[in-house]
Amino acid sequence: MPLDRRRLLTAAALLPFAVHAQAGPPTAAQIRQQGYLRIATTGANAPYTFVGPDNVLTGFDIDWSRAICAGLGVEARFSRLEWRGILPGLLAGQFDAVMSAVRITPEREAAFTLSAPYGSDDVVVIVPTRNTSVREIEDLRGLTVAAAAGSVQEQVARELANAGTLRAYPGLPDIMLEMRTGRVDAAVVGRGGAAHAIRTTQAPLTIVGRALRPGPLGMVLPPGSTDLVAAVNAVIAARIADGTQARLFAQWFAA
Repeated sequence: MPLDRRRLLTAAALLPFAVHAQAGPPTAAQIRQQGYLRIATTGANAPYTFVGPDNVLTGFDIDWSRAICAGLGVEARFSRLEWRGILPGLLAGQFDAVMSAVRITPEREAAFTLSAPYGSDDVVVIVPTRNTSVREIEDLRGLTVAAAAGSVQEQVARELANAGTLRAYPGLPDIMLEMRTGRVDAAVVGRGGAAHAIRTTQAPLTIVGRALRPGPLGMVLPPGSTDLVAAVNAVIAARIADGTQARLFAQWFAA
C-alpha cells in the first residue's frame, strides 16, 4: 500500500476521536438529543455493579445510573470492561460517563469532572476466618495480599500494608477466588463489596481492622463537563430528596 494512502486511512480511523476532542465534552442538551448516556462499568463489584443470574447488569450503581438517566430523559447504555481500561476509555471518548463505585479524590477531580456524591465507601482488610493474627492493615507485613488493579484499595495497600507480595486482580470475584484457594493471605478491598460478597456467598472470610480512607462515590464525566455535571447533580439532589437514595441503600446494603 502506498505510504500516502496508508496515512489517509490512519487519519480516517482516528477522525472520530479527533472530532470528539475538538468538540469538547457533551452538554446536557446534546445528551438529550442523542437520547442515551454511554456508561462504563466493571460489572465485577457487587453490590455496586455486577451481572445477575439473568445475565443482566444490576446493582447499586446500575440503579443509580438508570435513575440519573431517567432524570435526564435519556436511556442508560452500559459497557463492561476491566477497571484499568475505563478511565482511559472515557478520555478517548468511548463513553460519556463512568459509574463503577468510583471514589471522589483530589487526583480524580483534577483529571476529570466528578458529580456530587450519591453514596460512600471505605477500605477494609479481609482475611480467612481462621486467621486471628491479623487485626489491622499493618499486620499484613510480609504476607501475600490482593487488591483490585488500579483501585484506591491497591493504593492503600501499597502505602500501609507492607506486604511481602501485593497481587493486583481485575475485581473482587477474582480476589475472593484467590482467597478461597489459599493463593493469597488477605485482601485490601472496599467494605460494601466485601460485606455483600461474604454475606451472599457465606464465604469463610472476615472483615478486620479500622475503616480506612472513607470517601464519597461519584459519577465520572469527561474533563470540562461543567454543563452536564450540573444537570446530573440536579438529578442526584432530587433523588436524595425523594428518598430514592435511602431506598437503594436499604435494598443493596441491608444487613
